[in-house]
Amino acid sequence: MKKEWLLTISITTVTILISLVLIRLLAPHLLGGSQDLQLVRVSKEVPPFFDNVFRKDDYQSQNFILQDPHIKRAKPLLQEQENFGPHDILGFRNRTIHNIVDIVVIGDSQTYGNNVQYENNWPNLMNKSFTRNKPVTYSMAVGGWGAAEYLAVFYKAVLFHPSVIVVAFYTGNDSLETYQQAYGNNRYAFLKMDQSLKAGDIPKADFPPPESEWWPVKFRDSVQTIFTPKLRLASNQQHPAVKAGYSAMAEAGRLMGEAARKNNIKLVFTIIPTKEMVYARKVSSEFIKQPPDYTKLITDERENIRILEQHLRAIPNAFFIDVLNPLQEEANKGVQLYPFNENGHPITAGYAIIAHTLGPIVYSLFPEPLDGLVAVHQGGNQYRLFFVRDGRVWRISNHEIASKNGWNIKKIRTVDLYRIQRMPIVGTMDRLDRTLFGPR
Repeated sequence: MKKEWLLTISITTVTILISLVLIRLLAPHLLGGSQDLQLVRVSKEVPPFFDNVFRKDDYQSQNFILQDPHIKRAKPLLQEQENFGPHDILGFRNRTIHNIVDIVVIGDSQTYGNNVQYENNWPNLMNKSFTRNKPVTYSMAVGGWGAAEYLAVFYKAVLFHPSVIVVAFYTGNDSLETYQQAYGNNRYAFLKMDQSLKAGDIPKADFPPPESEWWPVKFRDSVQTIFTPKLRLASNQQHPAVKAGYSAMAEAGRLMGEAARKNNIKLVFTIIPTKEMVYARKVSSEFIKQPPDYTKLITDERENIRILEQHLRAIPNAFFIDVLNPLQEEANKGVQLYPFNENGHPITAGYAIIAHTLGPIVYSLFPEPLDGLVAVHQGGNQYRLFFVRDGRVWRISNHEIASKNGWNIKKIRTVDLYRIQRMPIVGTMDRLDRTLFGPR
């Protein structure tokens, strides 16, 4: 009997000791120990966070575009150059990263702003066009992206709690780049819109296009450029892979619409056309003889835009803004919108048309600036009051002081916490001062 008791006590003691050791290792705070002294456990699956974010292989790379397992991204911490950069730590073309932003723009090199300095890409020109209540706009655009990447980064963009997200598709190559990801990367297999196709079915195109495929054009008003219709036709032709790519673009848009509704975000779509399409009216009006590839490109691209636009307009609570017609109208006025060479990206004048077309509608979706007393719901029947004036926030020490400053507590509007967090908190309403704290 005595041996059995000793055995039981020994087993219990050993069990307690083992439990304490495990708690000490895994959750020392339960024993009152300092977490500051806890050793970090090494994981073979997850790389160290800071070493992964501040990765020398990235910011010291000679490559502009870096390859990750699931997404192409631009080189982080790139210093500003003539027509590229600056890049933030994430590799996006921004000078800073905010915890909370007002507008996010998502796209490829047409949105990144190839050919122009940072200040002159369309997201920046759009932001400059806002006359008051300047919102914080954050660009998440990388050259070579398609709808798969737009969708992937859309879910990340939501974490910035923007009021508006603008997604800009590009007809020049989005269909094939989307197809390539959908059929070549299992992460995006849900975008396979035609199960009979496979990755190798993608049509081939030379990039950059050889000079033999260039079509130089000089218009009567001295505007001139070089078109590459064969290259752009590859992404617009009546081909099963191209159709699947455009269908995947529409599906990505639908999924973005769902995410936007769940997160109470206004979603804006646009379709940036090819340079060739922008000048199509001008080419026709001047009766310029067109090579067959150009004629077919315009026919096919126009139809692809029509169908994609139809799908995007059908997404509940989303907005579609046409930039094709404004670009074509400006081209007919004799404005040089693109460079003289074969480059398909706009110059500042072209980006300005996109910016000024999108700007008024995007701005109209941005909520009116807060002013006065507001309440933030904190769960249950609990609310916290704040006072907002001229883009600054004061805490409310108690309801009585708010009432003395002229506010009816029962008629205070409720706002999302993130609208308050966009602005600096400068103090507390703790005194009677109707000049500062009273209703206007």
